[in-house]
Amino acid sequence: MASITTFFRLEPDPLRPDVTLGATAPVHDPLWLLGRQWQTGEFAGQDGGSPVLARWRGVAAAPTRFVPGAVPPETQTQAPRFEASAAPLETLIERVGAPLPATADGLAGLRLGVDTGRLFLRVLAGQSVSRDYAPALVAAFAVPVYPDEVLAATDPASAGFARLHGGRSLDGRRLRGELAGRPLPRFGEQVAPADLAEVRAACADWLALVADLFADADPAAASWQPTRFEYTASMAARLGTGPFDETTLTAQRYDSDVLDWYEFDVNGEVNLGTTPAEAGEQLVRTVMPAPVTAPGLPARRFWEFEDAAVNLSALAPAETDLAQVLLIETLSGYGNDWFVIGVDLPVGRLVRTASLVVTDTFGVRTLLRPVGTGSAQAEGWSMFQQALPYDAAAPEGATVRNLLYLAPRLARPVVGPVVEEVLLARDEQANLGWAIERIVESPLQSAVPLSQTRPADPPGDPDVAPDYHLAQAPPPHWIPLLPVRAGAGEQIVLARGSVLDVAGGRLVHSVTDLLGGGPDGALLIPEEEVPVGGLIVQRSYQAARWTDGTLHVWAAHRTRVAESVPPSGVRYDFLVE
Repeated sequence: MASITTFFRLEPDPLRPDVTLGATAPVHDPLWLLGRQWQTGEFAGQDGGSPVLARWRGVAAAPTRFVPGAVPPETQTQAPRFEASAAPLETLIERVGAPLPATADGLAGLRLGVDTGRLFLRVLAGQSVSRDYAPALVAAFAVPVYPDEVLAATDPASAGFARLHGGRSLDGRRLRGELAGRPLPRFGEQVAPADLAEVRAACADWLALVADLFADADPAAASWQPTRFEYTASMAARLGTGPFDETTLTAQRYDSDVLDWYEFDVNGEVNLGTTPAEAGEQLVRTVMPAPVTAPGLPARRFWEFEDAAVNLSALAPAETDLAQVLLIETLSGYGNDWFVIGVDLPVGRLVRTASLVVTDTFGVRTLLRPVGTGSAQAEGWSMFQQALPYDAAAPEGATVRNLLYLAPRLARPVVGPVVEEVLLARDEQANLGWAIERIVESPLQSAVPLSQTRPADPPGDPDVAPDYHLAQAPPPHWIPLLPVRAGAGEQIVLARGSVLDVAGGRLVHSVTDLLGGGPDGALLIPEEEVPVGGLIVQRSYQAARWTDGTLHVWAAHRTRVAESVPPSGVRYDFLVE
């Protein structure tokens, strides 16, 4: 049976082998085509030129004042100066505590003390001295020989390390405390006059190495808020020489892994005392605008096919999805009309745009002002803009349209293992909260898991009457948090409570630095900081290389939501067989 299916295919049949004339797609009557364009009004457009040149002008100011912690409103102070490009901003804000203490009274920082002591001996060996001063320095500043009762209170690894180096190794903690305020240490051997300069240089170089490596934080001036488990810091930059050109940026509730521009808000109630001499520099950038390209946009070339990676025709937005409809219309109809201007700006600066002049193909220059200033009002449109909170109930507040902070954030710091961990949880049945210490940091800067197991009950005797217990004590390292009223506003806070045992009430000692490391602290945690699902607070060491090649090491805190909360097992009025 014959088939009735037919196929048609159009094939070019050039009259000559050269395809140059056909590829150029010439118009047979250009004058007729221009006349038709004039009749349809295509020549009436005012924006027919394409941008070929753009000149951007603005101001970039580096923050010069820094204040850790919360700053009360209506504050005018003379904050200390700081160099924004000297170290990562995360190091300045996140650092907590001192990895290397200046004393050897306890076991804290034992391993770092031994390591930095060895570093000093290597630095001293690099100097040309007449004799070896290492034995005398080790004898004068050796690791203390700790008594057995002190070593019994720590983990076995730290106790063995302390016994090994006690009286044998140079303690960098003691040497650092000795060199505080003096160029040379005082030890048993007299330094020869010809070696004074070399020993002094070794001490100065060693102190500089230790100071550059470890970012110590003063507990009295730290950004970490221990009751709210978050960071708060403020810094100020001056964009001009006028009296109102200072801009203060405040990180209100920073507790994530990335410190970027959106963590800072403009704080109009604080003045940190910048001077006109610290005003930012004027910047001028002249660049060529580049068309915006993306898969699915209309092709710009005559013989170019659109990319099929994005099929806009396959999208089926709902009738109420106006944003998706506008996006499809913009990409399909006007997607080739967008241009991007790449402006190279210094990192770590607060930037404000002054003007943008665009020159098109006809030589026409157009002045474009920043969105939201002058005649360039665009209500509702905002992108990459700093917020200006003005009400505690509205954290977003207003927006400062012409302002952008290029935060000098780290790409990927090296994060060490967790050395301290505390779980904050609610106990709805007992109507209280718990601060559960899970991990504590050892003197060797390693994690030591804390036991959460309650001692088992002794085996029962059938001939003995059951024992009555008034209450069951919680597991070890479970600190009760009781709701109390504090402050003039009668705010509900969670305070450290006591545990009932046979001998009477007693306070549970804290062993982690996250909770103060002692029984005296009342904690006073605001009730809203402990969610129903639980909150985990962790402490770990981080390290990163900065743009100048320097290595920075600091201790930082992180918070995250708990996956599950273990039961406390607390009960009242029960019998033990």
